[in-house]
Amino acid sequence: MNIEKGRNWGSLAPLPADGVIVKDNKELLKKITDCKRDGIDLPVFGLLGGDLWRTLGGRNDEERLYGESATTLDVDLGCALLDGKIHWFCAHMLIGSLLKGNKIFISNVAHYGKTNPTPKAHPGDGKFDMLQIELSTIQTFKAIKRVSTGTHIPHPGIKYRRIKSEQFSFTKKINIQIDGQKVGKFSNISFRIENEALRVVI
Repeated sequence: MNIEKGRNWGSLAPLPADGVIVKDNKELLKKITDCKRDGIDLPVFGLLGGDLWRTLGGRNDEERLYGESATTLDVDLGCALLDGKIHWFCAHMLIGSLLKGNKIFISNVAHYGKTNPTPKAHPGDGKFDMLQIELSTIQTFKAIKRVSTGTHIPHPGIKYRRIKSEQFSFTKKINIQIDGQKVGKFSNISFRIENEALRVVI
């Protein structure tokens, strides 16, 4: 059951002995992908970095993960089908170029590095925050300057929606970035949320 207004989220519980500590988006995504492809249950992850960690207000303190003040949370996971191949994402997926042309940003978290493109996003609410961005190059650079503070929206060139799933088809293959990493070019893209599929400790 996803987080609801007025309901406490998470519990005070430390990282178990078989938990896995990760320090950034890339490390977390690789371990999740390896487990998923091998059909292995996901371990509990102790977060020490990355965009999910930043959104959850994590601290860079490994000892805390094993202490009484550690918080355990069940968060959502993104699942994308890109030209027939499954990929997963913990934080976000970008369809298109970061700086040029129209783009679509799907996020499970508020942060993208040091920026804050989807300030209302919550990784435990069962929905993605999606931005469909149609801006000129000049407008894009102006918006980027405001992304760090989350004040780039509302904007007439940015359509904001909250969704559980969506699909897109393009006549030409388009760049895809998952959790900050380029994964290739694809034309048929669909994605959905896996509710509370990931357990983490901060």
